[in-house]
Formats: sequence, structure tokens, C-alpha cells
Amino acid sequence: YMQMEYTMPCLLVLLTILSCSLAVLIVPRDDDVCDMNACDVLRRLRHEMAHTGTPYLQPAALDVTPEMMINKIERRLRAVEQPVWGRTASEDRWYRCCEGPCRCRPETYTLSCWRQELDQIPSSQMIPTDIRMIDLGINKISALNKETFQGLERLTELDLFDNYIDFLPSVIFDNLESLTHLRLQKNRLEDLHSKLFWKLANLETLDISANSIKSLPSAIFRGTSRLVILHLANNAIDQLPETVFHGLVRLEELDLSSNVLTEFPPDIFKGLVNLKRLKLQDNRLKQLPPGVFNDLQFLDMLTLRRNRLTFIRPALFDYQKHLTYLELTANWISTLSGQEFYKLTALKELHFGQNYLEHLPEGIFRNNGMLEKLFLFSNNLQHLNAGVFTGLSNLTTLLLNNNALKNIAESLFEPLGKLKKLQVDSNKFQFLPTDCFNYVPDLLSLKLAKNPWHCDCAILYLAVWLRENKRKVWDSNPTCRGPGDLGGRLVEEMTFDDLCDGQWASMVKLVSRVPVKSN
Repeated sequence: YMQMEYTMPCLLVLLTILSCSLAVLIVPRDDDVCDMNACDVLRRLRHEMAHTGTPYLQPAALDVTPEMMINKIERRLRAVEQPVWGRTASEDRWYRCCEGPCRCRPETYTLSCWRQELDQIPSSQMIPTDIRMIDLGINKISALNKETFQGLERLTELDLFDNYIDFLPSVIFDNLESLTHLRLQKNRLEDLHSKLFWKLANLETLDISANSIKSLPSAIFRGTSRLVILHLANNAIDQLPETVFHGLVRLEELDLSSNVLTEFPPDIFKGLVNLKRLKLQDNRLKQLPPGVFNDLQFLDMLTLRRNRLTFIRPALFDYQKHLTYLELTANWISTLSGQEFYKLTALKELHFGQNYLEHLPEGIFRNNGMLEKLFLFSNNLQHLNAGVFTGLSNLTTLLLNNNALKNIAESLFEPLGKLKKLQVDSNKFQFLPTDCFNYVPDLLSLKLAKNPWHCDCAILYLAVWLRENKRKVWDSNPTCRGPGDLGGRLVEEMTFDDLCDGQWASMVKLVSRVPVKSN
């Protein structure tokens, strides 16, 4: 029964047998058990199980409980009971459509039942057979009859967004040969029949995100070779069959974010030669198998934010020569070899914040000349050598805040002639090297706060620079941590006399041999 679709007469016979059988199991001494209907039996069975824990039904698999089996039966029963709206091909079909509770628009061949508080399909609504779009979004529909969309061969767009649907009959979409866009997001689906989408040969967009789907049948997308956009985000998927996406050669966007995936089969993305956007953020991925992205040569965007990656495998991105956006924020990566991004010559934006990096190899970005934005905030960086940013001649944004930086090379910013935004706040700087900002003449926004600035002669360069570039400092003005009574004063207020008592200007790279102050 669980795997078959029944006609109404056959179903009634089956339910009669099911009612008697289950009722006898529940109340074997009751002479009137066969007077109970199927719904009464299911309610009684659930009550008995809740109070006795007796497994009246033996699950077919160890991970399928009797309660789950009962829920599936209930969902199928509700689907059978659902009303079906009328369909008409008459000359006055659109006039009759407008008489129903939903909004018909003959000029666009569309029907909108959007936000009508519907808990089922309105049986009084007439549907023209030449309709192109149906919107049932934001209602309270929990089940659909398998014949709901029968006879609507010209339908191209169907929106079931934000309902309570927890079951779809396997043949419900079989007649929708023209359908190109199907939205099922934000429902309560837990599983999908393996043949649910097989007849949707022209489908281009499929959104089943924000449901409770735990797994996908390996052949579920077998008939949808024209898919361009596939959204599976915000479900409970913990693993994927290796061949589930095979054959989707036109796919350009795949969203698997916000699931509970821990690993991928090596060939999971095999054949997705036109994929441009791949979203894998907010999963539990610990590692990525060798060559997993090799077929994705036209990938433009890859997001891996908030996973549990501890390293980047050598050559992982060697075939992504068109990648412009890479996000690895909030992983557990602590080291980089220096070769990870070498083949990413088109990269424009790299997010690597909230990891555990303590060191960046010199030249790690030497082949990323197109990079415009680099995010390295919230790592454990303590020092940056002179050659770290070599090659980044087009960089405009650099975030180094919330690290443990104590010092940087004087020429660190020399390759960054186009830099406009720099954040080094919330580090452990006591001073910055003299002339370090001279290499970034286009700088417009700078954050320096929450550093333990030590106001002695070594900070004189920064004090002078701040006075001359007040408009470029976007956070609160940096203040001295010390020494002595200088603590709490603004760095920009510090003068030669305050900072360089008894020292020569030549010691701080001012005009040579000019005494600053002496006792």
C-alpha cells in the first residue's frame, strides 16, 4: 500500500480490510471492531501505542517507526479525500473562472489564490484548460488530490509556496508537460516519491527548499534534464546519492545550503558542466573529496560558509578558472600552504574570516590579480610579512580586524595601490610602521579602534597621519592605552613634545638632526 496509487473503489476495499485487521490487533475481544472506520482505527492505534508502547506494526526498516508508518497512511488518506476544482474548455471559461473565489486574469492566462486562507483547493473554482500560471502561495493547504492539475497541459508556472503540504501523490504532476517553474518551498514535506518529477521534461526552475526532507531518491531528477535552477536549501538532508544530480547538464544554480550534510560522494557533481552558482553554506562538511569540483569549470560562485572544514585539499580549485566569488568564512581551517588559490585567476572576492589562521604564506595571492575584496577578519593572525599581499594590485577592500596582530611589515601595503577600505581594529597593535599608509593614497575608510596603542615616539607617524586624514577614520578615534597619564588621550592629539621627549627627529624619520625636545 505504501508504494502504490489506488483508485477509489480499490482503496475502499483496502481500507475495510485495514480497518478490521488493525482493529483486531488493537482490541481483539471487541465483537464490533469491523464497525470502526479507517480513521478511527488509526486514532485508536496511535492512542494504544502512546500508552503501551506496543509495536502493533513492524516497520520495514529499522529507521522507520510505527508512528512514521501511521503518519504516512494518514497523509495518503487526506490526499484521497481532497476536493478537485472544476476544469472547463468552454468559450466562457474565463468568465466562469472569474466567478470563483480566486482572482482570474484572462489577459495573462493566470489564476491567483494567493493569501486566501485556503485549507484546501476550492471546489467551486473553475479552471480554464488553457491556463498558464496558478498561484496558491501563502495558504494553509495540507494535502492535494492526485487529480488536482489533471488536464492542464499548458500550465507553465505553479506556485505552492508557504503552505502546510506534507505529502504529494506520485502522479500529481504527470500531466504538466509544459511546466517550467515549480515552487514548493516552505511546506512540510519529509520525503518525495522517486517518480514525482519524472514527467516534467520542460521544467527549468524547481524550489523545494524550507521543507523537512531528509533524503532524496537517487533517480528523482531523472526526467528533468532541462533544469536550470534547483533549490534544496533549509531541509534536513544528511547525505546524497552519488548519481542524484547526474544528467542535469543544463543546471546553472544548485542550492544545498542549510542542511546537515557531513560529506559528499566523489562524483556528486559529475557532469554539471554548466553550473555557475553552488551554495553549500551552513552544513556540517568536514572535508571535500579530491576532484569533487573538477567538472565545474564554469563555476562563478561557491559558498562554503559555516561548515567544519579543517583544511583545503591541494588542487581542490584547480579547474575553477572562472570563479569570481569564494566564501570559506566560519570554518575550522588553521593553515594554508600557499597554493590553494593559485589557479583562481578570475577571483574577485574571497571570504576567509572566522577561521583559525595564525600565518599567511608570502605570495599566497600572487596569481589573484583580479581580487577586489579580501576578508580575513576574526582569525588568529599575529604578524604579516612584506610579501603576503603581493599581486593584489586591484584590491579595494581589506578586512584584518579581530585578529591578534601585533606588528606588520612596513611595506605590507605596497602592492595595494587601489585600496579604499581597510579595517585593522580589534587587534593588538601598539604602533604602526612609519610610512605604511603612504602606499595607499586612495584610502577612504579606515578603522583603528580597540588596539592597545602605546603612545611613545614610535606612534608619532600615526598621530600625524590621523590629524591630516580625520575624515578617513570611520570608527571612534583611537586612544592611547599608555604610558602613564597619556592613557585615555586621543592618539591624534599627541605631539612631538608629548611623545618624543629627549629624542632626535632623525630617530623617527622626521627632518634629520632637528631636536624635538630636551630637558
